[in-house]
Amino acid sequence: MSVGNSSVDFLSALWNFSVEDGVEESGARDRAEEHKRTVHALLSVSYSIIIIISLFGNAVVCHVVMKSKRMHSVTGIFIMNLAIADILITLLNTPFTLVRFIYSTWVFGKAMCHVSRFAQYCSVHVSVFTLVAIAIDRHQVVLHPMKQRMSRLQGVVWVGVIWLMATCFSLPHAIYQSLLHFEIGEGNVRTVCLPSFPQPSDLFWKYLDLTTFVLLYVLPLTIITIAYVVMAKKLWARNAIGDVTLAQSYAHQRRKRMTMKMLIAVVAVFAICWFPLNCYVVLLSSKVIQANNGVYFSFHWLAMSSTCYNPFIYCWLNHNFRAEIRLLSLIGHQGKISSQQT
Repeated sequence: MSVGNSSVDFLSALWNFSVEDGVEESGARDRAEEHKRTVHALLSVSYSIIIIISLFGNAVVCHVVMKSKRMHSVTGIFIMNLAIADILITLLNTPFTLVRFIYSTWVFGKAMCHVSRFAQYCSVHVSVFTLVAIAIDRHQVVLHPMKQRMSRLQGVVWVGVIWLMATCFSLPHAIYQSLLHFEIGEGNVRTVCLPSFPQPSDLFWKYLDLTTFVLLYVLPLTIITIAYVVMAKKLWARNAIGDVTLAQSYAHQRRKRMTMKMLIAVVAVFAICWFPLNCYVVLLSSKVIQANNGVYFSFHWLAMSSTCYNPFIYCWLNHNFRAEIRLLSLIGHQGKISSQQT
């Protein structure tokens, strides 16, 4: 395996150093250091906000799904799977990306070089496969309401299949990672973790990223979009089967539409947040654009921020989720009062 020239160019911008670091004029170096400290502070704050909100919000989602009997449905299982995927990428990728930029070197060793890359791709693949599974399940419910729904056991099996598929598709990205050491100035050695593909490495990188983008982003989102468009037309055009009064019909339709809005919002947030980074990586590996440090981290931050939004979407558009949050808060408050009284 070897590292192509495009990888080295990408490396130079991504890791924020150049071979001329040691020969800068004093004034320019001072200004560069001040600018670097400002950027580091902004990145530290922005990434820390993502990590805190994502971990707390998705932990609450998992807790609500496990504790609430009303959430023990196939959709609930898939929602919990999305939360677990978000926790995975928050713990095993986001902090490492921040630290590697601040220190301009990889300090976590060879194993984490592979694990961090794997976590990013596996989490994204799990999320997109889960969104497809939700769309298929909802399509069955809306278009064929009289047919038997997917059982919870089948939902759990599908979750296992999703993780297996995501792992298989993520392995090439995780396996072809290497630690490289660059000497910058006298005695200043920096270690970097970056893709290292078989020859011809540039073509391998290009077509791997392009295939990943088409098969694991564009195609699934196209399937999801078609499914939800078909469902929306059916849902907005008919009354629920078995409704005996106008009030019942209105309530039934309103619940289904709110569920549709919630799921569409989840898909839209995921697609929007990950689109810029996916396009950037594809264009970079195809040598259409040059690597740019600021652009990369802006797009990466936007992609990582996708892990924060789902809990707010559930609270906003899902009555059962809001009710369970209030119930858990009430139980926690009562437990605190009881402990104080004893």
